[in-house]
Amino acid sequence: MNTIEYHYNEACKLACEKVERMARGILKRHSHLDEFIMAMGSYFFTAKNGKDDLQPITQKMNASWDYYYVDTVAYLKPLNDFIGKWDEYLKITGEPMRFTANGPKVTDW
Repeated sequence: MNTIEYHYNEACKLACEKVERMARGILKRHSHLDEFIMAMGSYFFTAKNGKDDLQPITQKMNASWDYYYVDTVAYLKPLNDFIGKWDEYLKITGEPMRFTANGPKVTDW
């Protein structure tokens, strides 16, 4: 229990739990958002059908997706800052998860 590996794994688990809490909070406060999705080094929110037509919304850039930036979506900044600070060390975005504001967390899709 006192190994470096144990503490690293606990830190990864805690970081992913924090990402989930932060993302659910964003989804609850912004009803135009539908789902948070994270896997394979990326993460984003989808918008409900309508004006945004399910465009991904995040700061993390991927050449194949049209993302909005934190400068225009300020409420994403705390989550992006957290992931930006720790992802390099804890590989947070490699942990698959997707969920709506109150729905179950799906890790295998």
